Amino acid sequence: MERNRIKQGVMVITYAALLVLFLVYCKDILHGVAAIISLFEPFLIGIAIAFVLNQPYGWFRRMYTEKLHMKDKTAHYTAVASAYLLVIAILAAVIGVVIPQLVSSVRMFAMNLDSYLGNLQQELNVLAGYLHMETIDLSSIAQLVSDSIGQMDEVAGEIVPKVVSATGSMVSSIANLFIALAFSVYMLAGKKKILSQFDRILRAYLPEQHYDHLRYLMDVIITSFQNYIIGQSTEAVILGSLCCVGMLILRLDYAGMVSMVVGVTALIPILGAYIGGAVAVILLFMVSPFRALLFLIFFVILQQVENNVIYPRVVGGRLGLPGIWVLLAITVGGKLGGVIGMLFGVPTTTVIYTLVKNSVRSREKRKEQLSCKK
Repeated sequence: MERNRIKQGVMVITYAALLVLFLVYCKDILHGVAAIISLFEPFLIGIAIAFVLNQPYGWFRRMYTEKLHMKDKTAHYTAVASAYLLVIAILAAVIGVVIPQLVSSVRMFAMNLDSYLGNLQQELNVLAGYLHMETIDLSSIAQLVSDSIGQMDEVAGEIVPKVVSATGSMVSSIANLFIALAFSVYMLAGKKKILSQFDRILRAYLPEQHYDHLRYLMDVIITSFQNYIIGQSTEAVILGSLCCVGMLILRLDYAGMVSMVVGVTALIPILGAYIGGAVAVILLFMVSPFRALLFLIFFVILQQVENNVIYPRVVGGRLGLPGIWVLLAITVGGKLGGVIGMLFGVPTTTVIYTLVKNSVRSREKRKEQLSCKK
């Protein structure tokens, strides 16, 4: 008994020391991790692609085996091909439909920017009159923006030779992308064999107790990240689509561009959609303050429906993380790694929260059993 207490004390001190070292040398450790990641970048990207495609692969495989009654091997390879074809179809739809609309919206906005700034100046002058302030002149801003737009062709002309001269870097990036795609296909197609080999290595070199703990940890990590990707992607697509439909019904300008911004920023939990909404309000305010107000009212209603009706039903308790912890994860993740830190902060916090929650429940159950025996 005494030996176990000493062992637990040593483990607590060791973990505390490691935590202190991590906090003290956090930047150096992150720089080292970044260097290792850059070294294995194509393979890590391949693993990430395979991880994301594993979910649609599972859907296709179940459909082929249960409904079409294919043999396991045939269903496996057909599901792998179907997962990649699905991604290609989505990319083709985005490139063929969404991007042209987005480019058209941006081009129209740039062409009408002078009149928008004029409208904005009039509104600000009216506001300044109410507040007994001097009038606000935006002509310098308009001229600056116009000059910048006019110089885009010149800048493009200067950039092209530099891009051409950087052919080696471009070829390297393309090669890395092909390596990542090929590796992802290998990972997804040979998933069963790779996992089996990895499992054998763990069983061979780890004690049974450590093996069980590691498998449990890996299951929690995989489940948390999969639920996060599916949940946030679903919410982002629904929110962007509803935003686009609502703006088209209300006949608001730049529905495609605004919906794209709202959908992409919605990948960041809690704060993301509001960031996209704020950008949209600023853009529409330059067109017309009334339209900006109309969009703001619509967006607030949409967010209430999304948060209280759609999100709980579609995403539900996938993450299983209380709102306060999500906010904490976004804040800390943003401080450490910017937008990438925000994206990865939530599933990482979900893993920690799940491990601690399950550990507490296990200890409580053990204490209840001991008290019952007494």
